[in-house]
Amino acid sequence: MADGYLSSLRSTARDARDTAEEYGRHAADRLRDRGDDARSELSHLWSQLEDLVERRIRPAASEAAGSASGYARQGRDMAHDVADQIRDVTRSRPLVAIGVAVAATWLITSMLRSGRR
Repeated sequence: MADGYLSSLRSTARDARDTAEEYGRHAADRLRDRGDDARSELSHLWSQLEDLVERRIRPAASEAAGSASGYARQGRDMAHDVADQIRDVTRSRPLVAIGVAVAATWLITSMLRSGRR
């Protein structure tokens, strides 16, 4: 009787182990399939992101860089023009230029002194 009970118990344990292994294989297959799906979806999203960068962001960045370069050129040209005008005025009227420099220095030092009080 004990032999039959142990044999039945052994058979039940084997069945439980086989069922657990089958569930494990089935779960592994499902996880592998889902992992492949996720990898495929991520690959698709990455290609969409690359396409977006190529079509939208790169041209916008290039355009912004071109605009900034143009503004820098205009600013440099304007600074050169102002410097030329100041140079011409100071050469034609040196006493006026010295007077303006002295007045500007006095004004700036007065403002700095009043700011400290």
